Amino acid sequence: MNFSQRLWRYMVGLLIGTLLAFFFFGTRSCSSWLPNDQVRRFLGEPGLIGDERTRCLMQCGAVTMADLRSLLEEGRIRYGRSDVRNEEGTGKYYRIEGESRSAEFVVTDTTTTVRKVEINALPGGCNCE
Repeated sequence: MNFSQRLWRYMVGLLIGTLLAFFFFGTRSCSSWLPNDQVRRFLGEPGLIGDERTRCLMQCGAVTMADLRSLLEEGRIRYGRSDVRNEEGTGKYYRIEGESRSAEFVVTDTTTTVRKVEINALPGGCNCE
């Protein structure tokens, strides 16, 4: 068997394998087991509440719960700035940064608390420091 025959058989086998994979798996995604998706699901399941500063920002209209949910779903998880091993004893927290907002999501037994919300531009009259 020469090289061209081996290459031809390899290509036919690759084509058949690819067609079978598309037939069996279709449009299902295999990315739900990746760490970012697992962390997002882990943070969003128990429900979100805000600390005092976050509630103040919500009353001012600077941020809404929908904004925090979208930050959780679409933001970039910064593992280097997070404490996922709970070394401080205050609960695991994950730093999530978006384009205009960033926050820390602290996981406790029953809820996820949002703290240290940072916004690029605060509206006038909002005194939440």
